Amino acid sequence: MRALLCGLLVPALSCLAACGATRPQSERSEDAETVAPLVATAERAVAREDYDTAIASYEEAYARTPWNLRLKRALAAAYAERAAHSRDRGRLGALRAAERDLRMALRLLPDEPALQRNLGIVLLEQSVREMDPSRAGALREEARRYAPDVVEETPIVQVRLERRLDLAFELIEQGKLEAAIGELERIHAEYPEHAGATRLLARAQVRKGSELAARANYEGAGARFGRAVELYANLEHCRTGECERADLKLAHQNRITVWLNANRRAEARRALEDASLAGLRFPELRRELGVD
Repeated sequence: MRALLCGLLVPALSCLAACGATRPQSERSEDAETVAPLVATAERAVAREDYDTAIASYEEAYARTPWNLRLKRALAAAYAERAAHSRDRGRLGALRAAERDLRMALRLLPDEPALQRNLGIVLLEQSVREMDPSRAGALREEARRYAPDVVEETPIVQVRLERRLDLAFELIEQGKLEAAIGELERIHAEYPEHAGATRLLARAQVRKGSELAARANYEGAGARFGRAVELYANLEHCRTGECERADLKLAHQNRITVWLNANRRAEARRALEDASLAGLRFPELRRELGVD
């Protein structure tokens, strides 16, 4: 489910023009000049993705000129951009930080559709990762207020599946490969058509195979690489030549290499044939195996 956040562009600020101002022009111009350095600092901070500095500068500038609607929108946009940056990290804590920033932006612009939709998406993504069923349900229902179409397009069964995939990914990141592979194999058995789960399982098998090869357990590594090759072969986009070539190449190459290291040349030749069928050629390995 990785629905994209709708972007809210930072408005181009003019230090001498205040949209929707109510104060006399002379006072507005004078006030705008006093916040010009703060605005310049904020704009430079946004350019280098230093959203903490940008928000602090915009907040101070807006506090000094609360009639300045352009600064108000710029501050809301900075909150939204920091939320997008947090959300990209994908973890539950980062999503909660994104939620806080979007709520702050909505306090400034409560009727902004892009902000409402973004908050709904972030709440829904939190519900996927939330282990407490009641909390997950509450997040989903609140998300429905802000992004009903996204919620309707994300059935509960998909949410549960995504939660399992997220947990498996977390296990991989923590180096708990056996636990991750066990869960991903179960997911693959239940949802063999889910390409994302299949790819993640194949990558986990390659990573485990590399660990075993580093410990000179070449037979165990060969089995892991063989499983990865099998998984890639069953992916539709791999059969049509649209597979992630780097991932596919690594699985095949490592499989051939570990069988050579194990002095199992017959298995290495079979692995080389499988690589050829997948459209991959390894000239050095072919020469080593005496294959023309």
